[in-house]
Amino acid sequence: MIRIEAELPRNDLTAVTDALDMMGINVNIVKVKSRGNTVGSEVHAAKGTGMYRSEFRDKFILQTTVSDNSEHDVIEVIRSNSNTGKISIFPISRIVDISSGVENEQGLALSEYDSVILIAANKQKTSFPFGLTTSNVKLEPQAVEGEKGYYDVIEKKFVPLENLESVVSQVKPVENFQIMTPDDEFLIQSLTRIQRNFSLYKRKQSDSYSQAFLKYISNRFLSLWPENEINTAILYVDIVGSTKIATALSSDELSGLIKVFSEEMSVVVSKHAGFVLKYTGDAVIAFFPELKDFGNMAENAVRCARSMNMLITHSLNPMFASFGLPKINIRIGIDVGKNRIVVLGSEPDLIGHSISIASKILPFAQPNQMTVGEEAYKMLSPEMSAQFMKIDPQDKRWNYNHPATGKIYPIYFSIPVMQISNRGN
Repeated sequence: MIRIEAELPRNDLTAVTDALDMMGINVNIVKVKSRGNTVGSEVHAAKGTGMYRSEFRDKFILQTTVSDNSEHDVIEVIRSNSNTGKISIFPISRIVDISSGVENEQGLALSEYDSVILIAANKQKTSFPFGLTTSNVKLEPQAVEGEKGYYDVIEKKFVPLENLESVVSQVKPVENFQIMTPDDEFLIQSLTRIQRNFSLYKRKQSDSYSQAFLKYISNRFLSLWPENEINTAILYVDIVGSTKIATALSSDELSGLIKVFSEEMSVVVSKHAGFVLKYTGDAVIAFFPELKDFGNMAENAVRCARSMNMLITHSLNPMFASFGLPKINIRIGIDVGKNRIVVLGSEPDLIGHSISIASKILPFAQPNQMTVGEEAYKMLSPEMSAQFMKIDPQDKRWNYNHPATGKIYPIYFSIPVMQISNRGN
C-alpha cells in the first residue's frame, strides 16, 4: 500500500478529482500556503527602515491511499489532468480502520457505510456473504434530538443507529434457513414489519430502509468482480394475475401492496444468502452465488422459494386482508449457470443464459409453485429433488432447445408440500 500526494494548482483540482472518482478512488484535499514567485509590497518599519513583505499564494495538496498495483494508474490520471506540480509517493506498512479494527487492504477498502454495517453486524455476532469494496456512498454521523445515528446520502434520511442494527438483524443470512411452521419467529417479525410499513406508505413516506439497504449490499457484492463471470442460481418471483389485481385497486393501494411484497421477498432472499438483483414491477429477481460458508446455491434458492410461499400464506395475505386488499399468489422460476457481471448505467447487473431460462420457465409455474431448470435440478440432494416432477415430454408448451445440446431443455415442477408428505401414506 502507498500514500500518494500531489501538489496541484486550483484550476486542475476538479479535473483530477473527477477522473480519480471515476476510478472509485477517494481523495482528500488540503489547502496550504506557499511562498510566491514575486516580491511583496514594501512595508516601512517605525524607524523608517525599508522592508519587504514576502508574497504567499494558496497551494493544494491532493492525498490518497491506494494498493501498490494502482500506483501507475493514479499517477497517469494526475499527470493527464494537470499541467504543473509534484507527485510524492510514500510506502505504508499498516492501515487500521478505527471503528471495525479491520486492517490493511480490507481496511483500505472500507467506506464509512461499510464500517457502520460491520459494527452493527459484529454486535450481533453475524457476518454477511459479501466482500468489501471501495464506495463513494457515505453514512454521515448525526445526532437528532440527542439520538445518535447516520444520515444516508442515498436515501436522504436520518437512520438511527438502533434502526440500522435492527435492519442488520432482520436481513442477516442464516445457513440452511427455512421457515418450518406458521408460528415461526421470522413470520412474526414479518407481520410486524408489514404493519409498520403500510402505515408509512399511507403517510406517503419513503420506502422502508431494509429494501434500500439490501439493494446497496447487492450492488457492492457485484462491484467486486466487474466484467467477470460468476456461478449463480437465479430466482424470479412475481405475482400471479397482477394485471387483474391492479385494475381493482387504487394507485395508492397497489403501490403499498407491491412495496410490501418486494420488501418481504427481499428479506427472505437475504436470509437464504441471496442478493436482490433488481425489482421489475410486480417481480423480484434474485441471485444466489457460490459461497463457501452458505451451502449449495441451488438448494438455497429452492429453500428460499419454499419460504416465500410460507410468507405469502401466513404473513402477507393475512395482513392484506386486514387492510382490505385481495390475497395474492406467486410463481417462481429458478435455474443455475454462469452469468457475467456488467455495469449498465450506474449500477452493476448480471447477463447470462440462466437468467434467460429462469424468466422463460416462470410462466409455466402454477400459483404457489416453482419451476426449475435441469442445471439447478441436478444440484439438488436426493431428498430435495424428490420434491419435483419432470415436465411431461408430450407437453408442447415447452419447446426450448438448449444451445449446448440442441435438445429440449428439461424443466421440473415443484410438488406441493402437502402432496410430498402424503407420498408415503
